[in-house]
Amino acid sequence: MRPLALLGAAAVCAGAAACYGTTGDALVTFSAYAQGAPDAAQPFVANGFTVQLTAARMHLGALYFDESPPSTSFDQPVCVATGVYAAQVAGPVEVDLLSSRPQEFAVYGNGSADLAVSWQIWLTSGDINEANLGAHMVDLEGTATRDGQTYSFGAIVTINDNRLPAVTNPAAPGENPICKERIIQLAPIGIQFTGGGTLTVTVDPRGWFNENIDFSTLPRVADEDCLQGDSLLPVDPSDYARASETPPGDAGCGGSAQACCVDETGAPLATGACEGALTCNDGVCGPTFCIPNTNFATGAGALQGRELFNGILTGGPSAYSVTYSK
Repeated sequence: MRPLALLGAAAVCAGAAACYGTTGDALVTFSAYAQGAPDAAQPFVANGFTVQLTAARMHLGALYFDESPPSTSFDQPVCVATGVYAAQVAGPVEVDLLSSRPQEFAVYGNGSADLAVSWQIWLTSGDINEANLGAHMVDLEGTATRDGQTYSFGAIVTINDNRLPAVTNPAAPGENPICKERIIQLAPIGIQFTGGGTLTVTVDPRGWFNENIDFSTLPRVADEDCLQGDSLLPVDPSDYARASETPPGDAGCGGSAQACCVDETGAPLATGACEGALTCNDGVCGPTFCIPNTNFATGAGALQGRELFNGILTGGPSAYSVTYSK
Protein backbone atom coordinates (compact mmCIF):
# COMPACT_ATOMS: atom_id res chain seq x y z
CA MET A 1 0.00 0.00 0.00
CA ARG A 2 1.40 3.38 -0.97
CA PRO A 3 1.46 6.18 1.61
CA LEU A 4 -1.46 8.58 1.26
CA ALA A 5 -1.33 11.96 2.98
CA LEU A 6 -4.59 13.89 3.10
CA LEU A 7 -3.80 17.57 3.39
CA GLY A 8 -5.28 19.89 5.96
CA ALA A 9 -7.50 22.76 4.82
CA ALA A 10 -4.98 25.36 5.94
CA ALA A 11 -2.27 24.34 3.47
CA VAL A 12 -2.00 22.31 0.32
CA CYS A 13 1.64 21.28 0.90
CA ALA A 14 1.94 20.22 4.53
CA GLY A 15 5.25 18.41 4.98
CA ALA A 16 6.78 19.78 1.75
CA ALA A 17 9.33 22.55 1.35
CA ALA A 18 6.78 25.04 0.05
CA CYS A 19 3.77 26.52 1.78
CA TYR A 20 0.53 26.86 -0.16
CA GLY A 21 -2.67 28.76 0.20
CA THR A 22 -6.19 27.46 0.18
CA THR A 23 -9.40 28.54 -1.47
CA GLY A 24 -11.63 26.56 0.86
CA ASP A 25 -12.70 24.18 -1.92
CA ALA A 26 -13.05 20.47 -1.29
CA LEU A 27 -9.82 18.53 -0.97
CA VAL A 28 -9.26 15.74 -3.48
CA THR A 29 -6.88 12.84 -4.03
CA PHE A 30 -5.89 11.25 -7.33
CA SER A 31 -3.54 8.69 -8.85
CA ALA A 32 -0.40 9.94 -10.60
CA TYR A 33 1.71 8.32 -13.32
CA ALA A 34 4.60 9.21 -15.59
CA GLN A 35 5.53 7.72 -18.94
CA GLY A 36 7.76 8.17 -21.96
CA ALA A 37 6.57 9.28 -25.40
CA PRO A 38 5.47 6.46 -27.74
CA ASP A 39 8.22 7.07 -30.34
CA ALA A 40 11.06 8.16 -28.04
CA ALA A 41 13.20 5.16 -29.03
CA GLN A 42 12.99 6.04 -32.73
CA PRO A 43 15.84 7.90 -34.52
CA PHE A 44 15.58 11.69 -34.74
CA VAL A 45 17.71 14.48 -36.16
CA ALA A 46 19.49 16.97 -33.88
CA ASN A 47 22.16 19.45 -34.97
CA GLY A 48 22.85 17.45 -38.14
CA PHE A 49 23.22 14.13 -36.30
CA THR A 50 20.85 11.18 -36.49
CA VAL A 51 20.37 10.33 -32.82
CA GLN A 52 18.84 7.20 -31.35
CA LEU A 53 18.41 6.72 -27.61
CA THR A 54 18.89 3.16 -26.38
CA ALA A 55 18.28 3.97 -22.70
CA ALA A 56 16.68 6.98 -21.01
CA ARG A 57 15.61 7.26 -17.38
CA MET A 58 14.53 10.27 -15.31
CA HIS A 59 13.92 10.82 -11.61
CA LEU A 60 10.87 13.05 -11.03
CA GLY A 61 11.05 14.15 -7.39
CA ALA A 62 7.67 15.90 -7.17
CA LEU A 63 5.04 17.85 -9.14
CA TYR A 64 3.28 21.07 -8.16
CA PHE A 65 0.32 22.70 -9.91
CA ASP A 66 -0.29 26.45 -9.61
CA GLU A 67 -3.53 28.40 -10.03
CA SER A 68 -1.48 31.28 -11.51
CA PRO A 69 0.93 31.57 -14.45
CA PRO A 70 4.62 30.98 -13.71
CA SER A 71 5.48 33.47 -11.00
CA THR A 72 7.85 36.34 -11.69
CA SER A 73 9.00 35.89 -8.10
CA PHE A 74 10.98 32.91 -9.36
CA ASP A 75 13.40 35.44 -10.87
CA GLN A 76 14.22 36.55 -7.34
CA PRO A 77 16.32 34.51 -4.86
CA VAL A 78 13.33 32.35 -3.89
CA CYS A 79 12.05 29.11 -5.39
CA VAL A 80 8.49 28.92 -4.07
CA ALA A 81 5.94 30.62 -6.27
CA THR A 82 3.76 33.23 -4.59
CA GLY A 83 0.50 31.98 -6.10
CA VAL A 84 -1.98 29.45 -4.74
CA TYR A 85 -1.20 25.82 -5.53
CA ALA A 86 -4.10 23.66 -6.65
CA ALA A 87 -2.39 20.29 -6.22
CA GLN A 88 0.80 18.37 -5.62
CA VAL A 89 2.34 14.95 -6.10
CA ALA A 90 4.90 15.15 -3.32
CA GLY A 91 6.77 11.92 -3.99
CA PRO A 92 9.05 10.48 -6.65
CA VAL A 93 8.99 8.12 -9.58
CA GLU A 94 11.84 6.67 -11.66
CA VAL A 95 10.61 6.73 -15.25
CA ASP A 96 11.79 4.63 -18.18
CA LEU A 97 11.40 7.29 -20.88
CA LEU A 98 11.57 4.78 -23.73
CA SER A 99 8.41 3.10 -22.48
CA SER A 100 4.92 4.53 -22.96
CA ARG A 101 3.65 2.30 -20.14
CA PRO A 102 2.33 4.47 -17.26
CA GLN A 103 4.62 4.19 -14.24
CA GLU A 104 3.10 5.09 -10.87
CA PHE A 105 4.43 7.73 -8.49
CA ALA A 106 5.31 6.57 -4.98
CA VAL A 107 2.44 8.60 -3.48
CA TYR A 108 -1.03 9.72 -4.46
CA GLY A 109 -1.57 13.30 -5.60
CA ASN A 110 -3.72 15.61 -3.51
CA GLY A 111 -4.98 19.17 -3.57
CA SER A 112 -8.15 21.19 -4.01
CA ALA A 113 -10.89 21.09 -6.63
CA ASP A 114 -9.49 24.12 -8.45
CA LEU A 115 -8.09 25.00 -11.88
CA ALA A 116 -4.32 24.83 -12.41
CA VAL A 117 -2.84 26.95 -15.22
CA SER A 118 0.87 26.19 -14.74
CA TRP A 119 2.98 23.44 -13.19
CA GLN A 120 6.43 22.54 -11.95
CA ILE A 121 8.60 19.43 -12.03
CA TRP A 122 11.04 19.20 -9.11
CA LEU A 123 14.28 17.37 -9.88
CA THR A 124 15.40 16.34 -6.43
CA SER A 125 15.97 13.20 -4.38
CA GLY A 126 15.46 15.00 -1.07
CA ASP A 127 15.32 18.56 0.21
CA ILE A 128 15.19 20.96 -2.74
CA ASN A 129 17.85 23.14 -1.09
CA GLU A 130 20.29 20.47 0.08
CA ALA A 131 22.83 18.19 -1.57
CA ASN A 132 21.16 15.43 -3.57
CA LEU A 133 23.02 12.15 -3.12
CA GLY A 134 20.30 9.57 -3.56
CA ALA A 135 19.68 9.45 -7.31
CA HIS A 136 20.74 10.60 -10.74
CA MET A 137 18.14 12.94 -12.19
CA VAL A 138 18.75 11.66 -15.74
CA ASP A 139 20.61 8.69 -17.27
CA LEU A 140 20.93 8.48 -21.05
CA GLU A 141 22.65 6.24 -23.56
CA GLY A 142 22.49 6.28 -27.33
CA THR A 143 24.23 6.76 -30.63
CA ALA A 144 24.68 9.80 -32.85
CA THR A 145 25.65 9.40 -36.52
CA ARG A 146 26.85 12.00 -39.02
CA ASP A 147 28.86 11.68 -42.25
CA GLY A 148 29.17 7.93 -41.77
CA GLN A 149 30.71 8.22 -38.29
CA THR A 150 28.82 6.82 -35.31
CA TYR A 151 29.45 8.05 -31.76
CA SER A 152 28.12 6.01 -28.84
CA PHE A 153 27.46 8.33 -25.92
CA GLY A 154 26.20 8.29 -22.36
CA ALA A 155 25.01 11.02 -20.03
CA ILE A 156 24.52 11.22 -16.27
CA VAL A 157 22.81 14.34 -14.92
CA THR A 158 22.95 15.33 -11.27
CA ILE A 159 22.24 18.77 -9.81
CA ASN A 160 24.62 19.89 -7.09
CA ASP A 161 27.46 22.41 -7.22
CA ASN A 162 28.21 21.15 -10.73
CA ARG A 163 25.19 23.22 -11.85
CA LEU A 164 25.34 26.12 -9.37
CA PRO A 165 26.06 29.54 -10.96
CA ALA A 166 29.02 31.42 -9.55
CA VAL A 167 28.34 34.18 -7.02
CA THR A 168 28.69 37.49 -8.86
CA ASN A 169 27.68 39.77 -5.97
CA PRO A 170 29.57 39.00 -2.70
CA ALA A 171 26.96 41.04 -0.82
CA ALA A 172 24.23 38.62 -1.92
CA PRO A 173 25.71 35.12 -1.86
CA GLY A 174 22.26 33.51 -1.93
CA GLU A 175 20.92 35.23 -5.04
CA ASN A 176 21.22 32.02 -7.14
CA PRO A 177 20.25 29.13 -4.84
CA ILE A 178 20.61 25.56 -6.09
CA CYS A 179 16.83 25.06 -5.98
CA LYS A 180 16.52 27.26 -9.08
CA GLU A 181 18.48 24.66 -11.04
CA ARG A 182 16.14 21.88 -9.88
CA ILE A 183 12.72 23.25 -10.84
CA ILE A 184 11.26 23.07 -14.35
CA GLN A 185 8.50 25.68 -14.79
CA LEU A 186 5.83 24.87 -17.38
CA ALA A 187 2.72 26.54 -18.81
CA PRO A 188 0.05 26.84 -20.01
CA ILE A 189 -2.27 24.09 -18.86
CA GLY A 190 -5.90 24.00 -17.81
CA ILE A 191 -6.48 21.15 -15.37
CA GLN A 192 -9.53 21.05 -13.13
CA PHE A 193 -8.76 18.60 -10.34
CA THR A 194 -11.48 16.23 -9.16
CA GLY A 195 -11.43 13.41 -6.66
CA GLY A 196 -10.45 9.96 -7.90
CA GLY A 197 -8.94 11.17 -11.17
CA THR A 198 -5.72 10.12 -12.89
CA LEU A 199 -2.84 12.46 -13.65
CA THR A 200 -0.37 11.41 -16.36
CA VAL A 201 2.90 13.17 -17.11
CA THR A 202 4.62 12.37 -20.42
CA VAL A 203 8.33 13.10 -20.85
CA ASP A 204 9.87 12.99 -24.33
CA PRO A 205 13.69 13.13 -24.00
CA ARG A 206 14.05 14.05 -27.67
CA GLY A 207 12.87 17.52 -26.66
CA TRP A 208 16.12 17.99 -24.70
CA PHE A 209 18.20 17.89 -27.87
CA ASN A 210 16.97 21.10 -29.48
CA GLU A 211 20.25 22.63 -28.31
CA ASN A 212 23.43 22.56 -30.43
CA ILE A 213 25.04 19.40 -29.08
CA ASP A 214 28.06 18.36 -31.16
CA PHE A 215 28.65 14.69 -30.43
CA SER A 216 31.95 14.70 -32.32
CA THR A 217 33.56 16.85 -29.59
CA LEU A 218 32.68 14.66 -26.59
CA PRO A 219 35.37 13.26 -24.25
CA ARG A 220 35.89 9.52 -23.79
CA VAL A 221 34.18 8.05 -20.74
CA ALA A 222 37.52 7.35 -19.05
CA ASP A 223 38.53 11.04 -19.25
CA GLU A 224 38.46 13.25 -16.16
CA ASP A 225 35.62 15.41 -17.50
CA CYS A 226 33.38 12.32 -17.56
CA LEU A 227 34.28 11.06 -14.09
CA GLN A 228 34.47 14.14 -11.83
CA GLY A 229 31.71 16.48 -13.05
CA ASP A 230 29.89 16.31 -9.71
CA SER A 231 32.39 16.04 -6.84
CA LEU A 232 29.65 14.65 -4.57
CA LEU A 233 28.81 11.84 -6.99
CA PRO A 234 31.93 10.71 -8.88
CA VAL A 235 31.38 7.89 -11.36
CA ASP A 236 33.25 5.09 -13.13
CA PRO A 237 33.22 4.56 -16.91
CA SER A 238 30.92 1.56 -16.44
CA ASP A 239 28.29 3.81 -14.79
CA TYR A 240 27.50 5.21 -18.24
CA ALA A 241 26.55 1.75 -19.49
CA ARG A 242 22.84 1.07 -19.27
CA ALA A 243 21.37 -2.40 -19.55
CA SER A 244 19.17 -2.90 -22.60
CA GLU A 245 15.43 -3.01 -22.03
CA THR A 246 15.31 -5.99 -24.41
CA PRO A 247 16.75 -9.41 -23.48
CA PRO A 248 20.45 -9.83 -24.35
CA GLY A 249 21.54 -12.11 -27.18
CA ASP A 250 22.66 -15.70 -26.79
CA ALA A 251 26.32 -14.66 -26.47
CA GLY A 252 25.67 -13.02 -23.09
CA CYS A 253 28.45 -10.50 -23.78
CA GLY A 254 29.15 -7.42 -25.86
CA GLY A 255 25.98 -5.46 -25.17
CA SER A 256 25.76 -2.32 -23.05
CA ALA A 257 26.36 -3.11 -19.35
CA GLN A 258 27.34 -6.67 -20.33
CA ALA A 259 30.79 -8.19 -19.96
CA CYS A 260 33.17 -7.66 -22.87
CA CYS A 261 33.49 -10.72 -25.13
CA VAL A 262 36.85 -12.40 -24.54
CA ASP A 263 39.12 -14.96 -26.23
CA GLU A 264 40.17 -18.32 -24.86
CA THR A 265 42.70 -16.64 -22.55
CA GLY A 266 40.08 -14.35 -21.04
CA ALA A 267 41.44 -11.21 -22.75
CA PRO A 268 38.97 -8.86 -24.50
CA LEU A 269 38.78 -9.62 -28.20
CA ALA A 270 40.80 -7.30 -30.42
CA THR A 271 37.65 -6.80 -32.48
CA GLY A 272 34.10 -7.60 -31.51
CA ALA A 273 34.58 -7.29 -27.76
CA CYS A 274 31.53 -5.02 -27.74
CA GLU A 275 28.60 -4.55 -30.09
CA GLY A 276 28.47 -1.71 -32.60
CA ALA A 277 30.17 1.50 -31.45
CA LEU A 278 30.40 0.44 -27.79
CA THR A 279 33.77 0.30 -26.01
CA CYS A 280 35.21 -2.12 -23.46
CA ASN A 281 36.11 -0.33 -20.19
CA ASP A 282 37.15 -2.27 -17.10
CA GLY A 283 35.68 -5.44 -18.57
CA VAL A 284 32.25 -3.91 -19.26
CA CYS A 285 30.85 -2.73 -22.59
CA GLY A 286 29.37 0.74 -22.71
CA PRO A 287 29.36 4.02 -24.60
CA THR A 288 32.65 5.38 -25.90
CA PHE A 289 31.95 9.04 -25.10
CA CYS A 290 30.09 11.04 -22.45
CA ILE A 291 28.25 14.32 -22.20
CA PRO A 292 29.99 15.85 -19.13
CA ASN A 293 27.89 16.10 -15.97
CA THR A 294 28.72 19.74 -15.28
CA ASN A 295 28.14 23.26 -16.56
CA PHE A 296 31.77 24.14 -15.86
CA ALA A 297 33.93 21.70 -17.82
CA THR A 298 36.76 23.31 -19.80
CA GLY A 299 37.96 20.39 -21.89
CA ALA A 300 36.34 18.31 -24.63
CA GLY A 301 32.56 18.47 -24.61
CA ALA A 302 32.40 21.39 -22.17
CA LEU A 303 29.65 23.18 -24.11
CA GLN A 304 27.69 19.96 -24.54
CA GLY A 305 27.31 19.48 -20.77
CA ARG A 306 25.71 22.91 -20.51
CA GLU A 307 23.56 22.41 -23.59
CA LEU A 308 22.00 19.14 -22.43
CA PHE A 309 21.23 20.51 -18.96
CA ASN A 310 19.69 23.64 -20.46
CA GLY A 311 17.58 21.45 -22.74
CA ILE A 312 16.28 19.50 -19.73
CA LEU A 313 15.27 22.70 -17.90
CA THR A 314 13.79 24.50 -20.92
CA GLY A 315 12.42 21.63 -23.03
CA GLY A 316 8.90 23.01 -22.62
CA PRO A 317 5.89 21.36 -24.31
CA SER A 318 8.08 19.38 -26.73
CA ALA A 319 9.56 17.52 -23.74
CA TYR A 320 6.88 17.72 -21.03
CA SER A 321 3.09 17.38 -21.13
CA VAL A 322 0.42 16.49 -18.61
CA THR A 323 -3.19 15.25 -18.78
CA TYR A 324 -5.87 14.63 -16.17
CA SER A 325 -8.78 12.25 -16.60
CA LYS A 326 -11.73 11.70 -14.31
